[in-house]
Amino acid sequence: MPQVIELKAIVIFACLFSLMSNASASEVKENIRQQGQWYGYWGWNRSQYSDSNISFKGEDHDFTLHKTSAKDRQNKVTVSSIFDRYLNPAAITIPQYNYRVGYFVADDWAISLGFDHMKYVVEQGQIVEMSGTISAPGFEKTNPEKEDKQINGDFMNFEHTDGLNMISVETEYFHSLWNHGKDFDFALLAGAGIGFMYPKTNVKMLGYERNDEFHVAGYATSIKGGFEFTFYHNWFFRGIAKFGYTDMDDILTTKQGGKASQTFYFDEYIGAIGYRF
Repeated sequence: MPQVIELKAIVIFACLFSLMSNASASEVKENIRQQGQWYGYWGWNRSQYSDSNISFKGEDHDFTLHKTSAKDRQNKVTVSSIFDRYLNPAAITIPQYNYRVGYFVADDWAISLGFDHMKYVVEQGQIVEMSGTISAPGFEKTNPEKEDKQINGDFMNFEHTDGLNMISVETEYFHSLWNHGKDFDFALLAGAGIGFMYPKTNVKMLGYERNDEFHVAGYATSIKGGFEFTFYHNWFFRGIAKFGYTDMDDILTTKQGGKASQTFYFDEYIGAIGYRF
């Protein structure tokens, strides 16, 4: 999976920069992304994750689940969910969402600060290799060597569903391919970012009460590519593919002081509506 994600990143950036280098500057009539402008957007995402080794430590346990699979949990898009979830101000933060504010430090170059709310759910029923020891009553494991273990509700539920939150600073470059004044424009974009992970992790394990707190758990880096379509004055739609890596070594798990750590790669696919001003 990491190789697949890295290959996707290489392919998308090769295509983007090939298009940018081949586009003629004479085709662009007016630069609508000018130094001194700001922008903001709101959108939603889907995400995918590489397998991860998740290590757990506490007073009565020190074990690792190897090559653990997880998926996201975006709300289904139906007629009712659009109004009940996606466009309802009281529930707008329930789906996987994104918002970002940026400033153009030069023509076509912006720096932005944003929040990516993804969700990460370890799949129930999967069988993984487990190493380490557990002395919690009913879950004893005395042999530290690897053995097969099925992840189920009796043993563990592990989710970053409130969520897998990334707060990041990104730099972005835009290259217009088609322009019709300030009303219509189509541009490619590319960028990179770095930030910290601020999850609210939902973990039920070994019969313990979960530690249900927001917490800075680690960091993340990312690269991205996509397009921006300006459709009315400075209103725009963006489609973005983001590829990243996160290292979270301080995940809160139980009220009794248990913690976890993990690293993994992720894909994130974003659709967003925004405005430049």
